[in-house]
Amino acid sequence: MKKDQFTENSKEFEDKKTSLIENTVTAIAKGEMLIDVRVELSPLHYHPWLSELPDEFRQEKEYLSDEEVILDDAVLAYSRHGTLRLSTGCFLENALNGNVKQTQKDIAHHAVNPKFDENHVMTDFKIKLEDITVANMLKIL
Repeated sequence: MKKDQFTENSKEFEDKKTSLIENTVTAIAKGEMLIDVRVELSPLHYHPWLSELPDEFRQEKEYLSDEEVILDDAVLAYSRHGTLRLSTGCFLENALNGNVKQTQKDIAHHAVNPKFDENHVMTDFKIKLEDITVANMLKIL
């Protein structure tokens, strides 16, 4: 009886997790949920993450955390271009850091709730996926 109940609870948790991930991916792709971006200065590096994701989904998997999978799937859903899955993952982070000048322009025009340190250097901000030019370019591929 206990084994069956454990299996049932485990299945229920996995179903809930799958649903939450799918809903989160859809919300990001539609621009209903903003992406948090942490700015690291030495060297300049943008790290996307999701502050609204429950802690239970931040647990590391073998190679990717659920958060990275969600962000990658959101980019795929937004671009509707399935060949991106052939990349090594972390697509959004690579895109943000691959064209820093364009990313800085996107931040200047679209960043929401920027945070600054005591030296007035930006450390965090939020942004819609559709406002990241590199991701927006994928729609034409």
